[in-house]
Amino acid sequence: MNIAVAADGKNLNSIVSDKFEKCLFLLIVNMNDLSITVIKNGESCKGLSQKSLANEILKYDCEALITGDIQLTAFDILADAGVTRFFGAGYSVEKALQLMDKRSLKLIRNCNGTDNCSGHHH
Repeated sequence: MNIAVAADGKNLNSIVSDKFEKCLFLLIVNMNDLSITVIKNGESCKGLSQKSLANEILKYDCEALITGDIQLTAFDILADAGVTRFFGAGYSVEKALQLMDKRSLKLIRNCNGTDNCSGHHH
């Protein structure tokens, strides 16, 4: 099972980014052996677009994303694909993965980070 983590570094000690589209790296963590595929988010000022980042997550068939705030475009792509979103900003990648495993991370239910469902379901 693969889990995507928006991070400020390339390893398990890195901190989960505050904002999905501003992360320095997208880490694809294989939960079976904790191997990591590192995707550099270009220069973080330009970076991959949130759409490209979201598509990388789908390409690696990730079941979940651990991140901070996430903007609507990426949120919709991931939500529509059934990728679970968890709020883990400020934790180390390793700690966030442990918390997710214990179901202790907060779910990101909409792009505002609140628990309300957005009103535009089809």
